[in-house]
Amino acid sequence: MSHSNVTAALASISSNTGIPVSLVDDTLVVAGRQVDLPTKLTGEQQELFGLDGLLPTVPRADDRDKLLWRVIAEARPRDEPTASLLSDRALETGIQAKLNLQPEAARTVAAAMKSRFFSSNKKLNVLLPVHAALPLNYAHYGATGKASRYRMFNGGILPFLLWNSRTNEADSVLLSRLLEITADNDALTELDRKFLEIALEQAPDPQAAPDGPALISRYRESLTRQMTSAGGAFCQPSLDLFRRDLETVLQTPLPQPDMIEWVTLLLSLHLTVRLYRIAVVKGSELDLAVAAAAASQLALPPDVTQCACAAGQQPEECLKKCSLAGMLKFRTGSGHFRSVSDRDGCRSSYVEVDQRRLLDMPATLVTATLACRAWAALGGGTAAEHRDLKALSEALTRDEELRQTHGAACSAIAVLHRNAWRKGHATPDELHEAAATNASRPGLHALREEVRRSRSRDLRHQSRDIVNQLMLDVNLAGPGALITRNGTRGFYEIDEQLLLLLVRLICRDRQLPYESFLEELLVYGLAPQDQREQGTLADTLERLGLLVRYSDAGEAAFVHYA
Repeated sequence: MSHSNVTAALASISSNTGIPVSLVDDTLVVAGRQVDLPTKLTGEQQELFGLDGLLPTVPRADDRDKLLWRVIAEARPRDEPTASLLSDRALETGIQAKLNLQPEAARTVAAAMKSRFFSSNKKLNVLLPVHAALPLNYAHYGATGKASRYRMFNGGILPFLLWNSRTNEADSVLLSRLLEITADNDALTELDRKFLEIALEQAPDPQAAPDGPALISRYRESLTRQMTSAGGAFCQPSLDLFRRDLETVLQTPLPQPDMIEWVTLLLSLHLTVRLYRIAVVKGSELDLAVAAAAASQLALPPDVTQCACAAGQQPEECLKKCSLAGMLKFRTGSGHFRSVSDRDGCRSSYVEVDQRRLLDMPATLVTATLACRAWAALGGGTAAEHRDLKALSEALTRDEELRQTHGAACSAIAVLHRNAWRKGHATPDELHEAAATNASRPGLHALREEVRRSRSRDLRHQSRDIVNQLMLDVNLAGPGALITRNGTRGFYEIDEQLLLLLVRLICRDRQLPYESFLEELLVYGLAPQDQREQGTLADTLERLGLLVRYSDAGEAAFVHYA
């Protein structure tokens, strides 16, 4: 790669800022300090996104029904031999022939088995983890006969969500309880037993059982390293809430297939809200850092807020004060077509949170990583290593020399990023545009704009595509949706299955006043879009037997899980 254009661009930065900036043996040097940048400035490396503490891996879109499948599949005890897994496609097509029934009866029974053990995906029916023996002996295969490549999360997603930064360990008790339920044979019907008998005839290890401690052991080292690097998990209160919610679901008396469906929906809900929370909180923190770098020469967006969590608060109280609280304005699904306009809260909040903030999340994370690498070289210490954007904002606000040097470093990184994106063939004009700064466009702003510009086509792959697979109704094999569309117009709409789960999670074994129920929705970022929708929600809850009105108490209404 030729460095002539890059060298000239860096020399221009030095001339314009008075801060010496150069490239020495492919290492950026700013004011005599070496900046330790990621090996690659493009692509989807976890190091570049700075995901430590945020998510366990860089996600890619895939069926949400595979979330729990992967967890169980990787919970095989380490000392058990690894054997070739069977194909779920072969199982699906071979059920009918193995039933030894008359043709019509065989078709009927095979259809019932497929309905219970396979999802009804729009492309391929996916084998569900209704029983742990299936993920431990089968792999998902595509239409071409090749094993499907899992692209959303690995089995470490559940230990990650069960992580407790105070003990620096995942909740092994709760994880083991879940895995025990997936391996339970007592709740199986005769139809279930017949299906498993057929499925496990030639299975490599039909007696295999998932092991919670083994799964945690598999990921303990990487998760500990990630959490230590980040100074703890991002939004520990949200992880505490997940632990509480998972325990609530596991205590709910449900048939095994329904339990698997609820756990999958719970994972989807919490992962979706976590992605939104990262997008909103980290996006706001970066906005504040950019404003600090501009020394008040740049106006902040009107909706930028700081995280209000404080030590000693209960998780629910923290989450109610989060900047995401109430941002997801929804309407309640009716089962019938209803028009939606851009003025409706369910649509306008979707545009703000999903189409703007979430889409921008990958660029935000890459920019934050690179900016904190520059700050670390300039003496940012532990805060820089933890990518603490709030601390960066405070440092930039009070230290003019740091603002100038850090701005020059960010401008230089923008040059290197542009050249890397163009695979070493960026023109002088491109590099000059990437590095250009002024009073209202400090180096940090220039870096963010460069990352946004370069990654404009792939931003959705690690953000909106994931949420769409988790919570967009047309992508889901089963019920439980938060997002729907009228044509190409997306908006937030809660269906009955998700509403039932939320009532169970919020009320547990209590009866809550309706107003308290609405307040508790805030911890998931949710709120009815307006006063009228509050009434519609109450009517829906009453129709489902989840709300009771007391005539002798005026307008008093209470929500409970029936």
